Amino acid sequence: MRSVLGAIVVCLLLAPTPLSSQLTEEALRARIEFAATDTHAEALIQAADASRLLREYDQANEFLTQAMAAIEATQFDALWSRMSLELASGGGVNGVQRALREARSLREVPPLEIAYWVNNFPILLIGGEFDEMIERFSADAEDPNYLCACYDRKAWMHRVAGRPEMAQVYWDSLVAFQEANPSQTTDQDVLANERGQMARNYARAGREEEARRILTEAMAMPVSEEALPSVRRRWAQAFAELGDVDEAVEHLDYLLSVPSLITVQTLETRLTWEPIRDHPEIRALLDRHR
Repeated sequence: MRSVLGAIVVCLLLAPTPLSSQLTEEALRARIEFAATDTHAEALIQAADASRLLREYDQANEFLTQAMAAIEATQFDALWSRMSLELASGGGVNGVQRALREARSLREVPPLEIAYWVNNFPILLIGGEFDEMIERFSADAEDPNYLCACYDRKAWMHRVAGRPEMAQVYWDSLVAFQEANPSQTTDQDVLANERGQMARNYARAGREEEARRILTEAMAMPVSEEALPSVRRRWAQAFAELGDVDEAVEHLDYLLSVPSLITVQTLETRLTWEPIRDHPEIRALLDRHR
């Protein structure tokens, strides 16, 4: 009963107020207090309106600023979820690119955010739509919208365009940057993931001996059960770049059997698996899990 009453109170607090009615000061204060515990955009906007009616304009402005940040965060998370769903369910290139186009039709997506998306979903680079933008990124760019070395984005751009030698040059620049700026984390799960990613970068830079050494170190680290799917995905990616199909399949077989980012469709679509995708063992793996 108490939970039902609580839900009713929340609904009343968040219910839109008709323009013809006037809330009491007590009710307006209740909306403001509620926003202190519920930071969803709707609650924050209603707290801003309540503050405005109470002529507390600085507070109203602060609530609106928080509301806009909440809306932007929600839009960002929703786009990530949408593009991931497109890949996982078979939407492929068209699905992912369509999701970003729709987002850009609803809000401004600045260049640095585009750089974020193409690094995490390099399939967006197919077709060359963002090549000119990526070429403009620089560590010393005068325009802050393009202030980014973006070695990995440029590497992906060249790989997608069929220029593997140029891609390798940028992967090597990324590795040099990471060597000069080592991670300071002490979290073993994060460190194991980062070392797996570092091994992957060394492999893409053509430095296979170093890649195998770092990957061996990463796989010897203790990893929690919760983090294991994410970390083993990194290891599988590194093995894929090295062309070690047996080792990649061992991890992918596990990842297809547990909740993870790996699905049959992502293996068939994501560029990270391209080096090994047509190998008979990978095809057999896909057939087993299809």
